[in-house]
Amino acid sequence: MATAKVFIDPKKVKKNGLCSVFLTVNIDYKKLYFSTGVNADPVRFDFERGRLKGNTPAIKDSNLIIENCLATMNDIFVRYRLQNIPMTADLLKNEWLNPSRRIDFYAFAAEAIKERSKEMMKQTTKNHYTNIEKLKKFKATLMFSEITPDFIDRYRRNLKVKEHNDINTVHTSLKILKAHLNIAIKKGVIRKNPFDEIRLVTAAPDRVYLTQKELAMMWDAYCAKNMTDDKLKVLRHFLFMCYTGIRISDLKSMLKDEVNSGRLIFQAEKTKNIKKKYIKIPLNSYALKLIKDENSQTNMLFNPISEQKLNKYIKLIAGKLGIDKPVTNHSGRHTFATLYLESTNDLAGLQSLLGHSRITDTMIYVHVTEANTFKQMDMFEQAMAKKE
Repeated sequence: MATAKVFIDPKKVKKNGLCSVFLTVNIDYKKLYFSTGVNADPVRFDFERGRLKGNTPAIKDSNLIIENCLATMNDIFVRYRLQNIPMTADLLKNEWLNPSRRIDFYAFAAEAIKERSKEMMKQTTKNHYTNIEKLKKFKATLMFSEITPDFIDRYRRNLKVKEHNDINTVHTSLKILKAHLNIAIKKGVIRKNPFDEIRLVTAAPDRVYLTQKELAMMWDAYCAKNMTDDKLKVLRHFLFMCYTGIRISDLKSMLKDEVNSGRLIFQAEKTKNIKKKYIKIPLNSYALKLIKDENSQTNMLFNPISEQKLNKYIKLIAGKLGIDKPVTNHSGRHTFATLYLESTNDLAGLQSLLGHSRITDTMIYVHVTEANTFKQMDMFEQAMAKKE
């Protein structure tokens, strides 16, 4: 195993007559030098012990710094040996320059989120920070060596039992933890992801959407304008998502100049940092009226309120109309996709309008519409039974 030695070069004396004190390590057939931050008079330096000679407070403090540096270096070697990770020159340099990142998972995760924030949506970045804080609530300090399959299982049970998270919320929390461990592997911090021994489980999400009748009720309520301006504004934005299939993130960022020749032409916020793909959505008469009614005084097409308030108001509006469903902003996109597919059976067209790269993502709505045919068949059967 490599060891660190204290070293000064008497031939390299500074103008003040002192030499820098280094730790040297031989690794990968290279001699590495690590500054201790201590300066010493070569005449008053014990080369055999690697310490300054004397008993003054300043000399004692300098010797203590050297000893702490040696202890830190030894700790790095021990941790890597215990995790069966071969030490390399690059790893050792990174450890020395960024010790907290390599020891502390939370410090590493914070750095990783910061590095990737320009590539991720704001909401995705927020979700990463939120889930790291959730993990901190379970364990305030966390080193990489502590993240084992057993630890992950205990964390999973804590989310389910104590935090009362549903299966998909638990899945999201664990998926984010897994993602950061994969980043650590790419950076050479760890060799194996403990999630390799764990199967993450999800449940098919309940895609809440409006039927044609419910959407018509929402439209009639909007046209009647018998509600406060705030709720009318929220309903306008929700209906626009129902008639175009765009996400809330795209509604928030949509610019006026992205409306061209009766179409929306834009890059989805969710994927624009990953792929340069434009989505083109023809605007029907409903969508055009909603844009005109918005009458935005800025360069934004719409000026929506926060997602949280929007969801709150949409639920209230739906409830007053007798729509007994947990409607959220996501229901707008699901409504468009479901009703478009029911009306046209054009799966390829829907894939293009939703901006899906994979047809399998769009196929979800095929299952939704198929499930709806069973409900309709039940209604048909009940109607026939009444006639008999």
